[in-house]
Amino acid sequence: AFRLVSEVLSSNGSSSMASVCGSSLSLMDAGVPIKAAVAGVAMGLIAHDDGFVTLTDILGVEDALGD
Repeated sequence: AFRLVSEVLSSNGSSSMASVCGSSLSLMDAGVPIKAAVAGVAMGLIAHDDGFVTLTDILGVEDALGD
């Protein structure tokens, strides 16, 4: 079993998802036998009177506005 720890010094968006992608690439580069690459993207959902808007790869300000 592996435990990967990422320390984010500054953030304005998808730092957690960048950590997921970077960790996956690090494991593959080190020759760790994993089944497949792992990736992620930060998502957001904003409600309007007439529906919803889905946001992808959101920034910090968009994260604060989400529902």
